[in-house]
Amino acid sequence: MSWPIPELTGIDWTHVAIEAGAGVLGYLLLILCNPVARFFRDGLAIVNRHPRIWIWLAVLSCSYSVFQAVIAWRLGEFHLSLYDLVNWPAARAVDLNLAAQRCWLPALELLSGLFNQVVVTFPASGLAAILFLMNWGGAHFNLIAEARVRLGIWWMPVYLGVVICAFAAVAKPLFAISIHWLNQFFDGLFLLRVGAVLDWLSFQFEYLFGLVVQIYLILLAFVWIRGIKSDPERVFALALRRSPHVAKWAGLMLLISALFIHLPLLISYLWIGQFTDFTSAAVEYVDQTVRPLFAMVLIFFCSVQITLVLHNQTLQKALQEHASLMRTSWYRLLWFVIVAGLHLYAVCWVGEAALACYPVMSVPNVLASLLVSFAKGVVAAWLLTSWVCLYR
Repeated sequence: MSWPIPELTGIDWTHVAIEAGAGVLGYLLLILCNPVARFFRDGLAIVNRHPRIWIWLAVLSCSYSVFQAVIAWRLGEFHLSLYDLVNWPAARAVDLNLAAQRCWLPALELLSGLFNQVVVTFPASGLAAILFLMNWGGAHFNLIAEARVRLGIWWMPVYLGVVICAFAAVAKPLFAISIHWLNQFFDGLFLLRVGAVLDWLSFQFEYLFGLVVQIYLILLAFVWIRGIKSDPERVFALALRRSPHVAKWAGLMLLISALFIHLPLLISYLWIGQFTDFTSAAVEYVDQTVRPLFAMVLIFFCSVQITLVLHNQTLQKALQEHASLMRTSWYRLLWFVIVAGLHLYAVCWVGEAALACYPVMSVPNVLASLLVSFAKGVVAAWLLTSWVCLYR
């Protein structure tokens, strides 16, 4: 069946129109009449003024979808030909309630990402790691100089750790692409364990790269708010210099994720051959307990990262300022979290429903994945700039 058109007979269009009109009216009331509406308008103006903000996030988000499609193509799960482009499989019915149940965690993590790291940086982090190791733009040596000032005697182990994780970030996409070939020479369990260690090490650099991008986007928004004229290249150089100021907070986040997410998974993979149930329990524990709690912690400490970025303060002082902000502006913060969360939930819900319309890794499914990733990047850019406006 080519270019399928869903069956539209038997639909009460009057009822649909009333529900759609009520939904649009409710959305307009929410976005225009909430106490922080002007900050969302300012955030939209910033995104319009600096399109590179949404371009950065959209490209990073879409690159992950493209990489997944490449892996599926290598494994023979994704077929791309003229026939596949023209002849789509029939669209299937979508359970919207099931889609709503599946999207709450991705939406919650996207919301917490506004205050931590808003998009997945893999596999672009591999290219960033290569540029870092080659000292592109002086990034490598600038990190050493800033780390020696900010971290004292700890700069050397931190620096060595970053370099090791950078090499892991380069190796991770290569390992993922070649794992089918490697499986001819190595045991599957061995490759799984190697991949888990590689993923953990690479995650550290992915997070740090995402942190630099987030700082850069925050500074771009701040430049617009203050009316400062500055080249984006200079702002990016400033973001690289500001990164060590967030090092202690970033290190704390990495430590928490290592202890409560990666460590249980690594231990379970060591025994996966003997205790399959233990591995399943570890994955369930991470997905249903740790990830939601970690996201809620990041939302609760929402202003710590941006305070460190803009004010160059110590972590203790940033925590004190956050406590003061929570006491004086809790009402605005609560409304921002509600409005931003509803937008992200809506995007994730529509995206989950769109992906469920077609078989996994079919052409329309891959196209829908790219569109959803693009939409998430654009909406995240708008909400991130709105958050900077609210904070200032």
